[in-house]
Amino acid sequence: MMKHRVLLFLILSFLNIQAQEPSDKIVGSWFNEDKTSKIEIYKAGETYSGKIVWLAELEKNPERKPKDKNNPNPELRTRNVLGMDIINGLQYSGGKWINGTIYTPKRGIYADCKVELLSNGRLKIIVSKSGFTKTQIWTRK
Repeated sequence: MMKHRVLLFLILSFLNIQAQEPSDKIVGSWFNEDKTSKIEIYKAGETYSGKIVWLAELEKNPERKPKDKNNPNPELRTRNVLGMDIINGLQYSGGKWINGTIYTPKRGIYADCKVELLSNGRLKIIVSKSGFTKTQIWTRK
């Protein structure tokens, strides 16, 4: 009887993994390229967003609460960086996540972004602003 329950559990777990939508494969925690922050990507309706859930600088000084001091909007310069959404509006299309925006609190810059999941399981973040493009590779936590 116990063997049947274990087998049933394994089959259901396998089916759940198989049922995951391809568009949801980016959902989860990711370290940015220099491993100074961890971003949690989550589904928000029909789009995907990402928020900062960990900062390396807080390991040294946990009481410090970094603020969004470089934000172009003066009213937002006192908000906490930890917990802040930095990616918004990604839409899944043709195996990629497109039409999103990304915000860089360190520089106070908003830019367009798209995301690709590479075959090695890493995330390729392509950021574009005013004709310039920068690519970063993020790794799963």
